[in-house]
Amino acid sequence: MNSISYNATAATLARLATNAIGLVVVGILTRTLGSDGFGEYNTIFAYLFLFNALADMGLYTLLVREVSRPSAREHHVVGNLFTLRLFIILVAIAVADTLVWALPYSDIVKWGVVIGSISIVGSSLVQVLLGVFQKYLKLHLISIADVIARLVQLGGVLLLVWRGHEGILPFVVVVVIAELIHVILAIRFARKAVPFSLLFDTRYWKATLVTALPIAASLVFVLVYFKIDTVMLSLMKSPHEVSVYSVAYKVLEVIIFFPAMYVGLVMPMLSRDANNPTAFRAVYQSTLRFLIATAIPAVIGIFLLAGIAIRVVGGPGYEEAVGLLKILSLAVGIIFFGNLGGNALIALDLQRVGAWIYGLGAIVNVVANFIFIPRFGATAAAWNTVATELIVTVAMFWVIERALGRAEVRSG
Repeated sequence: MNSISYNATAATLARLATNAIGLVVVGILTRTLGSDGFGEYNTIFAYLFLFNALADMGLYTLLVREVSRPSAREHHVVGNLFTLRLFIILVAIAVADTLVWALPYSDIVKWGVVIGSISIVGSSLVQVLLGVFQKYLKLHLISIADVIARLVQLGGVLLLVWRGHEGILPFVVVVVIAELIHVILAIRFARKAVPFSLLFDTRYWKATLVTALPIAASLVFVLVYFKIDTVMLSLMKSPHEVSVYSVAYKVLEVIIFFPAMYVGLVMPMLSRDANNPTAFRAVYQSTLRFLIATAIPAVIGIFLLAGIAIRVVGGPGYEEAVGLLKILSLAVGIIFFGNLGGNALIALDLQRVGAWIYGLGAIVNVVANFIFIPRFGATAAAWNTVATELIVTVAMFWVIERALGRAEVRSG
């Protein structure tokens, strides 16, 4: 647990730095691009996020689980899953770049998607390699890459502002450059732990995809209710409303990294103890207590400081985002526990059940958005996010408790 605490501290400090840089970047963009321009900028990356999540296919989570098991062939696992992710993300961005021309977006947004899709290749590959750093508890290495990438982005944004650029496309190019540097550093650091190379074991790929399918389905459903609201707002409402909602959502995204990071460090231990219900429950409950101790202050802090946070991040013209952030603070607290539920289901090999739960959440969210966004706009999107997270998290914890209870009866 000392190693986990060290890595959690290193990752937290790095994330504080990257989040601070990211919020500075957002603050510059909201003031430089204006409300409509910032709305279009966020539409580009919300759209691309959908395809990045589709390309995940559960490979990151599987990598953590597989390399954490006894006698794992780490070079074989990492090399094949990295290559498979590269192949899938290239197919995904080809589809994204083609499909966007059929959507009712401006030409600027469409070209932004084409350019920005290059950055998705880099971020997708970094994500799958994160499993290596988590398994070997070397998050300080990937944290260095994270900070450097965000500093490059900040430097590029400041340069563009200094030179008087106001259009959104140059700022999209800056994201591409930062992510390319990010993935180069991540590959170099990961190879110090596992000296992997591109591998094309198609039989392993096939077996992996069969195992990953329920996890992939879960991720698709998660992205539906986590990001589809922004896309639906962009299609049903004005760029200004997308911009206001995106500013509030940016604060949420900053906060929810921390429970995801901590649970990610615990995931190898959950996978290791999956066949020992007593040991599994001990790790599970210890993690749950930590999340309770951190979620409550997080929710209270966001709610009370919402006005200050929005003024700092968005500046003038984003006052509507304050109320949205107060609503989303409830979702933040629920997401803390949802991270544990999702990882515990995979560790227990219950990803198929998890897929059904996430599917239920996606259906509830999309239907609610279709009904309420046209009338209530971003406020409806925020409340729908809270309701969806609550339904999904409660269902996951119920399934986990039933599974552990049955396992304890069998072992006793």
